Amino acid sequence: MHKSVINSGAGKQRQFTRWGQLLLVLSLALGAPLLSHASDVVTTHKDENGWRLKVNGEDFFVKGMVWGYTPRNENYTYNLWGESDEFIRKVLDYDFGLMKAAGVNAIRSFATIPPKWVTYVYREHGIMTVINPLMGRYGYTIAGKWVPFTNYSDPLTREILLRDTVAIFETYADVPGVLMFALGNESNYGLSWASFEIENLPEGERFTAKARYLYSLYNEIIVAGKKVAPNKPFSIVNGDIQYIDLIAELCPDLDVLGSNVYRGRSFTSLWQEVDEKLDLPVVFYEFGADAFNASEFREDQVNQAHFLRDQWREMYNKAWGNGEEGNAIGAFIFEWRDEWWKYLQVEELDIHNTNASWSNQAYLYDWAEGQNNMNEEWWGITALGTPNADGVYTARPRMAYDVMSQVWSIDPYAWKKSAFNQEIDSIDMNVAQLQGEVRQLKEEVGEKKKILHFTGGTLRAEYLVKGTEQDLDERGENGVIFSDGEMAFLDFAFEPSAKIEGQFTLNLLGNVANKEPLEIAYGRRGLPVVVQTEPAADAEFQFDTTDQLDDRERIEFYDFSATYKADLFDLELFSHVPRYHWGYKGDFFGLMWEATDLGGMDIWNAKAPQGIEIAGKKGWMKGLNVVFGPEVYWGANPKVMLKYTNRFGRFDYTFMHSEDIARRDEATGATGATARQSRATTLSAETQLTSKIKLEFGGIMAATEKVNDSYTRLVSGDIVRDEIDLEDTLGFRAKLSFPVGNAAGYLTANHAGLVADAGLRLREHGTRLPYSGLGAQREYSAGLLWPIGNLWIYPRVLYRDALVDPNPGLESSIDSSAGVIIPGLSPRNREDDPFAILGNRDTRAAELFITYDPTGATPFYQWDNDFREDAKFAFNLGLNYTEYPTATDSYQFFFEPTGANAAFGVGLPKEDVYEASSRMVYNAGTNAKYILNLHAGFQQSTGTPFAGDNTMPDNPQDGTRRFYIARGKAILGKKHIFEGYFKKNAWGPYDFHRQFNITYPEQYKLDYSILLDSKRNEGTSTKVGVKTLFRTFDENSPQGLDEGRDGTNAHTWQTLFYFLYNFGGTPPPMARD
Repeated sequence: MHKSVINSGAGKQRQFTRWGQLLLVLSLALGAPLLSHASDVVTTHKDENGWRLKVNGEDFFVKGMVWGYTPRNENYTYNLWGESDEFIRKVLDYDFGLMKAAGVNAIRSFATIPPKWVTYVYREHGIMTVINPLMGRYGYTIAGKWVPFTNYSDPLTREILLRDTVAIFETYADVPGVLMFALGNESNYGLSWASFEIENLPEGERFTAKARYLYSLYNEIIVAGKKVAPNKPFSIVNGDIQYIDLIAELCPDLDVLGSNVYRGRSFTSLWQEVDEKLDLPVVFYEFGADAFNASEFREDQVNQAHFLRDQWREMYNKAWGNGEEGNAIGAFIFEWRDEWWKYLQVEELDIHNTNASWSNQAYLYDWAEGQNNMNEEWWGITALGTPNADGVYTARPRMAYDVMSQVWSIDPYAWKKSAFNQEIDSIDMNVAQLQGEVRQLKEEVGEKKKILHFTGGTLRAEYLVKGTEQDLDERGENGVIFSDGEMAFLDFAFEPSAKIEGQFTLNLLGNVANKEPLEIAYGRRGLPVVVQTEPAADAEFQFDTTDQLDDRERIEFYDFSATYKADLFDLELFSHVPRYHWGYKGDFFGLMWEATDLGGMDIWNAKAPQGIEIAGKKGWMKGLNVVFGPEVYWGANPKVMLKYTNRFGRFDYTFMHSEDIARRDEATGATGATARQSRATTLSAETQLTSKIKLEFGGIMAATEKVNDSYTRLVSGDIVRDEIDLEDTLGFRAKLSFPVGNAAGYLTANHAGLVADAGLRLREHGTRLPYSGLGAQREYSAGLLWPIGNLWIYPRVLYRDALVDPNPGLESSIDSSAGVIIPGLSPRNREDDPFAILGNRDTRAAELFITYDPTGATPFYQWDNDFREDAKFAFNLGLNYTEYPTATDSYQFFFEPTGANAAFGVGLPKEDVYEASSRMVYNAGTNAKYILNLHAGFQQSTGTPFAGDNTMPDNPQDGTRRFYIARGKAILGKKHIFEGYFKKNAWGPYDFHRQFNITYPEQYKLDYSILLDSKRNEGTSTKVGVKTLFRTFDENSPQGLDEGRDGTNAHTWQTLFYFLYNFGGTPPPMARD
């Protein structure tokens, strides 16, 4: 038990009183704050009246905030300290100026604040900082490998955490402005929670054995820390006072008990329990109340302010000198400003979500049995505003800010108990409420806004100049074509009740700039269309029946979503909004495809995904998902899909069924073939064989409607006709994940009957292995993710045999000697045959990915890594080699004039192909980022082996393309964006180019834009720019020959000037050029 009276630099305390007075006199005489240039001595003291915290010998009652700065459209990966010093200073002066005005004297931050800025806010605003190493609370890199759940019993983990944390102490030990050190963040809850999202707190004292390792490591680190930082107190950030007996036993060197406490209006018996069991001062690193009323479904500044007032009153009463426990030394309110990323973390970052993620009965003003009431995005005593002229996101003070300003004006050590209680009682809460409500702008939460309100939008204007070599040669300047375009997106939202919310976007077209063929863009629905009606053959007079339609579909619903939140389930209607795969939710066979490429769909004005989802969340419906609709992912037939996930013993199992209820009648994209109506049923399970070995396995039955369908195959020169039986509808798949030293390995096995088609395989870590979800295959794969420091080496291999060979093309013939006709044989296709050998053909593939990424918080393969990567330098190198020892059957395309699929009639030949690629991200400084992508390969088309002029080359392998691509991007001053590419002998940018094997000798792009506002976000800022595209033609790009009249046209080009005004809404789809 800790019994010392003077802690943390106690030996220097008596000297400071005398020498400190002398230094103070000298500093005043010289006009310079000498003390602020030296390390502050922070101590804890106890006497018969209780505990006090002292800074440089003066009493210091902590009046703190949990502070962070995360703009809209950002999340936990945002790094303020990677910005320019000028911008950082503007943020700090704005926020800390407001806090200083309210009486704040200390902050705690989850992000580690660089030493110079700790000192800056101390000297400029008088606010001290708690340094809080999280000590693996949310995962840690151990021996070069990211471990998401820190194992505090592992000797190597303990060694690394001790080493790294002490290094932090050494860095900050003598930094002016450091108040104390705190370890972890509710790490005791991390021993029992299954995920990082805050859910209901754990019950009881579970996992005590694991907790012993945690608290013993705390003390080891504290002991080591006191050797390098003897002038600072050491504390922990505990979740409430769980495991208080273990703290007493295992943390004898603890100076201050730090705790996050959410007990409501009062902290109840906490003071007494700590006094009796620990005899330590108490500081709350988190506490408070959210500003959203879940029961009334509105912002609630009043209850938040009342709770905080009463909580601080109790702390003052429990402080030194008031005849009670005397162990309160202050607290940090959670939190300074709302954070809009807390709910979904990587989605809806521009939406202030009202979802309540956990329940706490201590907050009775909005608690209801069985309902969540804690709204993670609404805890700020200020609301997250919009950027000011400096680009700093403002903070709108709530009522709690005004109330706390008055509470913090009280010094609990200088005022008598009765006096400060009377002063707190005299705070005019009505005036504070009025101040908060005026700032809130009542009309934004009025009933009209709840029913339907405008949330923002974008306006795009563009001017296009284009031409071809032929036109310029023949017509001169008259061969240049000019066009202009205007487009607007208007966003609306509605929330008529706590159970219903939704949004939709309208798209409006003015003129439409004709960018084709170089760029096919959203809005092409408004291009002129020539309609010609043939007159009747017996008409007496023949009239010109050609007409041009110029005013088509000027307004359309771009997207729509609405959610109804019932007690047992959520019901969502969705149209053209991002939808994610279920691969991490039990969909082992990938039946639910991801539908996030809205930009790719927009090119063809596709409105997928569309449908309705019922997601069970409680009672008998928990684990149940039902989705149905006309196109639940891009290219899907109208279907219904059911998924049920549950746990039985040590197994998490998932049952799924997908049933097509009709067949779509439109292409996916320009010419993507439609699929026959079908069904599939899967049953899968996963289990942890040990703490580090995971087994996943499952079975599938698919396409039972094809049983008894006939197909042909060639056996020893004989054509054999066979039929699909029930066994051909069955498949099995398994995956074993296991450690190999400090590396992570996996093995997979997959057997799929002839028609046992599954869905898309998960593609992780950049893999280009040619997986296929089709049936008729036996496949094995393996990989080993091997970390070496910040370097990741990932070799993977795949071996696949098709269950039957593809059909060759054989002409029919007559055996004159036997007098019989020998039938011919054609490659199968998926329209006329029950199956075809395509991407599921015989394959032997190997690849190696080398990745260097020193900042694990911004994963290198995350979709938005270009924007979020904060490492000084990160890169990857990918090498893939694949042997296809057999040909394929025939691929198909959708032939729009007939409204049906058509087969190419010939398969791709056998071939050995390869690819090499590299992506590099270089953050040269706070104001410069460079991104370079290199890609080269020798690859086949995805449809026809013919050359671009639709003739079979003399050697079928000539249809395989060797190409080179270089893409680059530079972002300078967070304002100027340069982007471009060079492609040599590469396919064009759209799927049909590769499908029809259309390549171009050279393709160029140059794009410059400048951000015009202070948001400095490429996706949401207003900007103006100019873009040029240039393309040359040869025999593999026939449209150039057609346009150029027998090959005289060698190139085409276009230049686009554009202006995009963003006023807080949906940006236009990114160009695919």
